[in-house]
Amino acid sequence: MVDTEITPALKDAIETVIRQELGRFGIAQVEAIGTEDHDGDPVIRVLVHYSHADAEPDPKVASETITKLNDRLFELKEPRFAYISHDVPEVVRRRRGRP
Repeated sequence: MVDTEITPALKDAIETVIRQELGRFGIAQVEAIGTEDHDGDPVIRVLVHYSHADAEPDPKVASETITKLNDRLFELKEPRFAYISHDVPEVVRRRRGRP
C-alpha cells in the first residue's frame, strides 16, 4: 500500500513554495493530495486554484515553480515527487480555447 498522507508540516512547506512563486497570479487555494502516478508510484498532486479569470502563470514561471517545489521536498527528505495542476476559472479556459 502506498503512503498517501500529507502531514501538516509537509502541506505548509508546499503551500509556502507555491505562494512565494505563484502568489502574484492570485491564488485562492492550494491543495496537496497524496496519490499514485500512472505507474503506481506515490506522488503528491498539488492543485493550485486561482481567484482571477486572467490569473494563469507564465509557463516558464510554472516550470521553475515545480523545480523549486521538488527541491524543497528533497530537502525535507520527502521521497515523493510533486506535480502541479493549475485550476483557472472557466472564463480563461473558454477564451484560450481549452475544454
